[in-house]
Amino acid sequence: MASSLKELQEKDFNDIIKLKKNAVIEFGAPWCAACKLTEPIICEVEKSNSNISFAKVDVGKSPGLASRMGVMSLPNVLIIKAGKVVDQIIGAASKKVLEEKISKIK
Repeated sequence: MASSLKELQEKDFNDIIKLKKNAVIEFGAPWCAACKLTEPIICEVEKSNSNISFAKVDVGKSPGLASRMGVMSLPNVLIIKAGKVVDQIIGAASKKVLEEKISKIK
């Protein structure tokens, strides 16, 4: 299944922080089995949260950004409110867990 999540580069990520946006960013990799399970859940939740930016970062293409954000395990989903990381999910998570975390930035 092809992902609808926009893939961010470092500049795009920096813009989210500078513009103080609310966002859900998944740090993952094509070889990560748990990422393949998590991404469709994120895409599903995205459909009912149009006021939040949803995207992904390929840690293989943006290792500096992953390092800067302290990403050491995949998938790592950052919950960003007004440009600041307020929560995260490390590892695969259910739709319910993701929705609970997102409720903090609505």
